Amino acid sequence: MKRRMLVVFMVLMMSLGCALFSGRRMDGSVTTMDDGDFPIRVVNQSPDEVCYVFISVSDSDVWGEDWLSGDEVVAPGGSKTFNVPAGQHDILLEACDQAVMATGWFIDNNTTITVGASRATSRLFVDNTSDTEVCYVFIAPSTGDEWGDDWLGANETIMTGRTRIFYVRPGMYDMMVRDCGDEPLAEEYQVDLSSDMTWTLHND
Repeated sequence: MKRRMLVVFMVLMMSLGCALFSGRRMDGSVTTMDDGDFPIRVVNQSPDEVCYVFISVSDSDVWGEDWLSGDEVVAPGGSKTFNVPAGQHDILLEACDQAVMATGWFIDNNTTITVGASRATSRLFVDNTSDTEVCYVFIAPSTGDEWGDDWLGANETIMTGRTRIFYVRPGMYDMMVRDCGDEPLAEEYQVDLSSDMTWTLHND
């Protein structure tokens, strides 16, 4: 799993390398696309601002610098396109409090990453304060008989100390999280998500 870079010197070095590699200037602006470059478009359908956008090559262990410059954000209802060089890339989108909003993995052509969805106005904050990495999150209407798909997908996890936001349509839901060994960590049933809720995961 990629790590946020915390050491200032490393951030500066990665910033310079990313600027040279991707065509981004140090002031955050984007140069014209070269042959092989392709766009990743971020569309924000959530009620929250996207404050941080991290894009890195897929075989990197770190996310590197924020691709938004200064106080720039992707506002609710807004969008922004980032030009990236040829190759596979991953993307991480965070809210202003650094909660994860969306991710994309192994992107190698023109792609749109959408945060939130139409009428998904309720926020479920999954706050992992446990010592266990979360690899599976299931959120299903309480009226159904199936859990449905994993909301994290094949590559995303919720690391210890991190928070993930899920945007859902208001209603009653059942919720389950599982570890990377596919063992249940926590379950909740008949949860009213007609408004925002924080689900805090603790150690047993």
